[in-house]
Amino acid sequence: METTWLAQEVAQIVGSVTTGNWVATSVAKDSRELKSGALFIALKGPKADGNDYALAAFEAGAVGAIVERIPDGFENDSRFILVKDTLKAINDLAIAARARTIAKIIAITGSFGKTGVKDATQLLLSAFGSVYASERSFNNHWGVPFTLSNIPPTANFGIIEIGMNHAGEIAPLSSITRPHIAVITIIREMHLENLGSLENIADEKAEIFAGMDEGGIAVLNHDDKMFARVLAVAKAKNLRIITFGNHPDSDCRLVKYALEENEFCITVKMDDKLFTYRLPNVGEHWILNSLAVLGVIKALGLDPIQASKKFSSLVLPEGRGMQHRVCMEDGEFTVIDESYNAGPDSMRAALKVLGSSMTKGQGRKIAVLGDMRELGTKAQQIHESLKKDLMDNQIDLVFACGEQMQHLYRMIPKEMRGAHTLKTEDLIPAVVACVKPGDVLMIKGSKGQYAHRGHMHAFVEALLRLNRGASMGVV
Repeated sequence: METTWLAQEVAQIVGSVTTGNWVATSVAKDSRELKSGALFIALKGPKADGNDYALAAFEAGAVGAIVERIPDGFENDSRFILVKDTLKAINDLAIAARARTIAKIIAITGSFGKTGVKDATQLLLSAFGSVYASERSFNNHWGVPFTLSNIPPTANFGIIEIGMNHAGEIAPLSSITRPHIAVITIIREMHLENLGSLENIADEKAEIFAGMDEGGIAVLNHDDKMFARVLAVAKAKNLRIITFGNHPDSDCRLVKYALEENEFCITVKMDDKLFTYRLPNVGEHWILNSLAVLGVIKALGLDPIQASKKFSSLVLPEGRGMQHRVCMEDGEFTVIDESYNAGPDSMRAALKVLGSSMTKGQGRKIAVLGDMRELGTKAQQIHESLKKDLMDNQIDLVFACGEQMQHLYRMIPKEMRGAHTLKTEDLIPAVVACVKPGDVLMIKGSKGQYAHRGHMHAFVEALLRLNRGASMGVV
C-alpha cells in the first residue's frame, strides 16, 4: 500500500508548472529520513530551512522537490516545482489527498493520550483492513497535512493526531482533515499559560469537530470534567455521539478490571454485551485509553470482541511508557521511558505506574522528574501538589531537574531527595551513579523544555548505555 503522486498532478495542485515526468511514491519533509522515490517538500522550521537541503534530498533518493527557491545552476532541472509558500503547498497536497482517498478518517485529540490511542487504534484496525496513521507525533500545522498527503488512495482507514498549544490551531487542521470520526481522549490542565482556563482548553479541543459533516461521530470521555461542554458542541454540529468511561451511561463502559501477572484483565459492556480482554500493564490510565479505542471500533461498526484481542500485543512508543531492562555486571534494573512530554495528570499517571512496578531485592522506585510547562500562575502550586502522589505511590527517591521542580524537591522528605539541578547535563551523572540492580526508574518531563539545557530523554540514553549484557530489551 503506497501513495502515488505524478509530477504534472502535483504541479497543478500547488499552482505551479513542471516539465517533469517523475512519479513519487511518498512525501517527505526531511532529507535525512526520506525513502527512495519520495517527493521532498522544503518546509521552513525554526532551526532549518528545507530549501537548503533539496539537493541532499535528491542524493538520498527523492525524485522531485517542492521548493521556494531553486539552487543556482539547477534552474532547468525538471525535478523541481517552484512555489511561493511550501507550507501552503503541503496543505494543498493534503486537501487533494484527503479528497481522493476512500479511507475512513479518524482524528484524535486530547490533553494527553493522543499518540497512544492513535497507535492502539492502528493496531486494532489492522485486523480489518489497511491502515495509515500519523508518524510519531506529527500533529501540528505541518505534521497533519504531511500525514494526510501520504495517505494512500486505497487505504481503508486513516488516523490523524491533532494537537495544539494555542487557541485557533485545531479548527484549521480539522478543516483539511474532514474526519468521519473524532476522538477527544481527556481534557486537563495542559497549556493553561496560553489558554487561561480548563473551559478554554475544552473549547479549543472541541474545534476538532469543525471540519466534520453532519452525521459524523464524536467519541467522548463520559468521565471527563468537561464532558457536558464538548458534548454540547458535538450536538450543535448534529454529530452522533459515542461515549466511553466508568459512567453507567457510557456506550463503552468499564465494568471491572484486575491486574494479573503484569497484565490487566478488563471487562467492558458494549451494546448489552459483556466481554473481556487483556492489556499489558502499561499503566492504569491505559484502561480508559483502551475504551476510547473501542469507541472508534463501535463507530465503524466493527466487531469489538475480535478487535480487542489485539490489545494483548500493544507496545508503547519511545518516550510514552516504553520499559527497558538494562543488565549490569551484578544484576539488572528497569527504565520506564516517559520522557516525551508531561502535564499534571500524565505525571500523576506515570507516578502511579512507577508505584505499581515490582522492584527486585533491595531495589528502589526512583522518579527522575523535569518541569511541566505552560501552567501559568498555577505552576508552583501544581508542582508542589505532586508530593502527595510521590508519597501515595511510595516512591523511594526523587531526582529533579528545572526551575519549577525545585519547589517540589524542597517539600519532600530529605531521605527522598536524590539531587536537584537546573540543567539536565548536571543531573545525569548523579542519576547514573545512583542506580543499582533491582531499581525501577521512571523519567518524565515536558517536551522541549530544555532546548538550551538538554532533553529528558538524555537520562534514558545515559541509563541504557550502562547495559553490559546482550539481553537488554523492551520489558
